[in-house]
Order: sequence, then C-alpha cells, then structure tokens
Amino acid sequence: MDRLIDRPDLLRSMAARSAGTAPVTAGLLVRMADDIEGGGPVAALIGRHPEAGAPLFAVRAMAGVQGLLMAGRLPELALHLAELSASNGFGPQDADRSWDLFVTAVADHPAELADALDTPVQQHEPVRAGMLLHGLALLRAPRIRLLELGACAGLNLRLDRYRWFGPDWEWGDPASPVRLPARSPAPGPLEIVARAGCDLRPRDPADPADARAVRSYLPFEHTFLHAALDDALDLAARTPVRVDRADAVAWLRDELAAPAGPSVRTVVWHSLFLPFLTPRQHHALEQVLTEAAATTPLSRIAFEPHDWTTPPRLQLTQYS
Repeated sequence: MDRLIDRPDLLRSMAARSAGTAPVTAGLLVRMADDIEGGGPVAALIGRHPEAGAPLFAVRAMAGVQGLLMAGRLPELALHLAELSASNGFGPQDADRSWDLFVTAVADHPAELADALDTPVQQHEPVRAGMLLHGLALLRAPRIRLLELGACAGLNLRLDRYRWFGPDWEWGDPASPVRLPARSPAPGPLEIVARAGCDLRPRDPADPADARAVRSYLPFEHTFLHAALDDALDLAARTPVRVDRADAVAWLRDELAAPAGPSVRTVVWHSLFLPFLTPRQHHALEQVLTEAAATTPLSRIAFEPHDWTTPPRLQLTQYS
C-alpha cells in the first residue's frame, strides 16, 4: 500500500481544478487523497494491486465506480447523485454521503474494480481535439498526415469529421452530429490525407464495453462533454480509423519510416500522454522525431502538462 501514499497532492491538484464545474467529483478526489494518506478503506482495498504506483492509479478506481454507475449497478449512488443535481448546493453532509457510497461501491464490486485497475488511465473527450485544431490552424499546412500517440479510441484523429464553431468561422463536416466550440484562429484550407494512431490499450468505439470504459473517465457532472462524447463514439463506430496496439516509440519509428507523399506534412499529436512516459522513453521519442525530420517535413502538436499537478498547455514544435 505504500506505493499509493506518495502522490495525494496530485489528486488534490485535480480536485482544485475541477471544483468549479464538478464539485462532487472534486470532493471525492479530496477524500481519496485523505484516504491514501491515512491508510483508509479504499487504500486498503486497492493498494496491493501490482500497478498501484502508476501515475493517477487512484483515478482508475474512480473510473471503475463510474463504469458501474453507468451500467446501472449502483442504484443508491445514482439516486444520490440525481438528488444532488436537482439541489442548489453541495454541503459537508452531501460530501460524507457521496464518499460512503463510493467506498461501498469499491468494496462490493471487487471483480469490476480489478478490471478497471488493470487498465491505464484513458481520459478521452472529443473537445480536446480543439487544441489539435488550434495547432493545425497555426501550422498552416494544407495537406497533413496525422499520427497520434496514446490515441485510445481515435476520436482526435477524426477531428475533420466534426463541425467546429469559432468566434467568426465554422469548419469541418457541416452534417456532423458532433458540434463543438473552438477558440483557435480559422483553420483555413486543410486536408488530412492519412491518419493513424497507437495505444497500449486501444478502445473500439463500436464495442459497448470499450465505449463505457472511455465514458467512465468523464466526471458525471460534465453533461455537455458526455453528450459530445456519446455523439463522437457513435460517429467513430461508423467511420473506422486505424489505432494499433503498440508501444508509442517503436510504432512512431515504423510509421515515420514510410514516406508521407509529396507536399504532405506529417504531424505527430498527443495530449495528456507525456507524463506517463519514463525519462528514457522521453529521450527515445525525441530521438525518433529528430532523426525522421532529416527526411520528412515534420511537426509535433502537443497538449501536455509540465507534470500532473499543472494544467496542460498547447505546444507546437517544428522539426523540419
């Protein structure tokens, strides 16, 4: 269990950033941090897992409970959350009740929680593709080969199949069911001529269990994001995109070895991905990109935090 005790600050940082829009989830994150520090019941239940020291491991437990909730397996917790949604506040007694029901869910469903704990964190919502669109708008390359690291269900790879609404522009498929706000400059003429991704555990958007796993990482309070995610998963199930089960560094090396075609710029994209890598993997990834830039027009667009306690920032790197 000692492997869990080292990063309660990470959970508190996440709670502080989500308190304004997801107060119940933020409260659970704080209680989880307290539980880990005090060797409480949840830490006792999940702390012996072999991956307990992995980044954001405790968030896997929260996703496991959310998955049970979405599957209709936690009616008492569902009723409590519905009552909170209908009320005008979230007081200390509400926080106590939320935590008690969360602990009960973890204790009463060990098999389902074990499955969630076995799977790396996969926070995946289509609105994050807006940061990729912002980077592409700044890049101003008309023809793109898009390669995504940590692609999960490949929703970001389909960004041109969504409809985006900027301050004074629209872009993407006008008939798309996925309709999202954007803050970037107008993208201008842009065609994605090839796209692919990789993930250690790719999710099939057409598989109900995989789709539920992806949904489980969104706070239940974020109703707009849930609606957009549902539409994006439905669209993705009808529009296949290649997402390989592979290590990111080896996969990217192989992909970059293939020519992209004339007048095509290769863009490597990732978001909330780098903190999961070891320093050695960071170095290997940078080496692959630097070597490929000698023969391939290459850029990287990233939406990453400095570490898990800081907000992510958009980064655009031109290699060649």
